[in-house]
Amino acid sequence: TAAIDDKELQVNGSQEAPAARAHRPFPENSGEQAQNIGVKEELRDLKTMLDQMVTKYESVAVPHSNSYPKIFQYFYRTLRAGEVEENIAHQIVNEATERVTPSLMNDAREVNRVVEEITARYFLKPGPISFHKGNEKKRIIALVGPTGVGKTTTIAKLAAVFSVLEKKRVALVTVDTYRVAAVEQLKTYADLMAFPLEIAMTPNQFQEVLMKHEDKDLILVDTAGRSPLNKMAMAELKAFMDACPIIEIFLVMGATTKQADLWEITSRFGQLDVKQLIFTKLDETLKYGVILNVVNRLRKSLAYITTGQGVPDDIEVPDPVRLARSILQVNNSE
Repeated sequence: TAAIDDKELQVNGSQEAPAARAHRPFPENSGEQAQNIGVKEELRDLKTMLDQMVTKYESVAVPHSNSYPKIFQYFYRTLRAGEVEENIAHQIVNEATERVTPSLMNDAREVNRVVEEITARYFLKPGPISFHKGNEKKRIIALVGPTGVGKTTTIAKLAAVFSVLEKKRVALVTVDTYRVAAVEQLKTYADLMAFPLEIAMTPNQFQEVLMKHEDKDLILVDTAGRSPLNKMAMAELKAFMDACPIIEIFLVMGATTKQADLWEITSRFGQLDVKQLIFTKLDETLKYGVILNVVNRLRKSLAYITTGQGVPDDIEVPDPVRLARSILQVNNSE
């Protein structure tokens, strides 16, 4: 805000002409009014700047979504309704628009098939535990993850599948010494299916029990649920995992977990050499987009998904096509 002293407006001892006075920024003796006008102008400028920022953000956040043909707009909205990240939804729809020929653009079934196929590819090829003929080396699999995602139940399901159904020699090891209930739960399953359960209190004991079961085909390791924000607990978990060079780490997460929390989990557990992913609680949500988002960002494939508490029934090797189909049916389910 600028003003001119009255004295400077006197020319040859006389007051300025009326025309000159009319071009002053503010009337004489109106400092408070001038300040109010200045504040209003600043607020107006600020509002204009904010409007420009919002417009720019909206154009970046949803780049040309309305420019898609109508049927592709529907699939874009469906992917987003299934909680697929915005950039992935755009990539899928962009690729679909390139693959569908103009003559088939109005064929909803064909467009759905193409979008489904592309979406399924984002889930990558599943990577379950497998034993190949001629390569019968022992597998040591550790399940890690935050609290409450069902690691212990998932361990029991895997033990049942490989011990009872695939006739493999299985042993269980738990390093979860924090929850007595978890150890008792695992012991109950071990007793029912007649395979050994070992408890390791330290990384050295962990090495010893692994050596004790050198004759086993598969050793499944249960770990304590760790808050990804607890640095000390994560360091302790890493010490156990580092004690076995051939251990394969599967990160277990819940499909009902919020996306922001999943990013925090994957970031913190990323200090471990995670090989594969397991998602639980698919029976508790209809929106599987968060699974696709994690797989796509980490470039780690799914080993298993679980769909309930039943042992060993509610665990399966994921089918990318079925997962993609579930995401694309979200709008029809709501």
